Amino acid sequence: MTQTFNVGDIVTKQYGKKPAEVTCSYKGYDYYGGNYTCRYLHNNQSFTANGNDLKLYTEETEMTADTKTLYSFTVDDKVAYGTHIGTNSSNQYLIEEKATGTIHVFDKKDLEEVLPYTFSAKMGTSENHYVGTPGAVSKDDILLYTGSPSPQIAVVTGVDTKNKSARSKFKGAKLATEAI
Repeated sequence: MTQTFNVGDIVTKQYGKKPAEVTCSYKGYDYYGGNYTCRYLHNNQSFTANGNDLKLYTEETEMTADTKTLYSFTVDDKVAYGTHIGTNSSNQYLIEEKATGTIHVFDKKDLEEVLPYTFSAKMGTSENHYVGTPGAVSKDDILLYTGSPSPQIAVVTGVDTKNKSARSKFKGAKLATEAI
């Protein structure tokens, strides 16, 4: 049986983990489960897929062991760091502490993923995230991007965005402006 989705459903690709919201449903492609336009929740990028390539997103979709992700947590009133090594039968994360190798059990809401400081900047119609230094830029700062053959003007749209897919450091400079 082919699964169909409604606008507003949270789905993921059959072999993916990133949640996306169904934003548009096209009728007439029932053999393939319909056609859908979706928008990823983490970066707002859209994609189109047929229904056979999608599945409903569930917490279990996200609950796979990811030993590359570093988390911070509190143990005995001290901040500690560790990686996710598995999930128990109550869907709690098993975290191995970096310094000691001790295994701790946490609800995901009690963990904070350690991410580099990032900011977002918009150039023309595209918005990208970059790794930066806290305090180096502020929202609405104007930047000159020199990472392409022709320099472009960028405007900072957000700071401390905690974005996993941030590009490398911003190539360019902050412009000092003066009203005329």
